[in-house]
Amino acid sequence: MVKNITGYPCPSCGTTRAIQLLLNNDWMASLQMNPFGILVALMMFGFPIWIVFDLIFKKESFYKYYQKAEGIIRSKWVAILLIILVIVNWIWNIKKEL
Repeated sequence: MVKNITGYPCPSCGTTRAIQLLLNNDWMASLQMNPFGILVALMMFGFPIWIVFDLIFKKESFYKYYQKAEGIIRSKWVAILLIILVIVNWIWNIKKEL
C-alpha cells in the first residue's frame, strides 16, 4: 500500500516473498530479498510451538520472555539501534527498487 501511494517501498516490502524463498530452501535469495523475512519466519514457526509447550506443561516461559524482551527494546539505545536497522533496510529496499 505504501508503494502504491508513494512510489517507494516500505521497510517491510519483500518480507512475504522472503519467507516464501525460505520455504523453498533458498536462504541467500531470502536474505537478499529482505532480512526481516528470516526473523519473521522464525517467530511465525517458533512462537506458536513455544506457546503450545507452555500450555501443555503449564508454564509461563514465553510470557516471561516477552516481558523481558519488551523491557530491553524499551531501552533508549536498543530502540535507536532497531530504528536505524529498519531505516537501513528501507534504504536498501529503495536502492534495490523492490
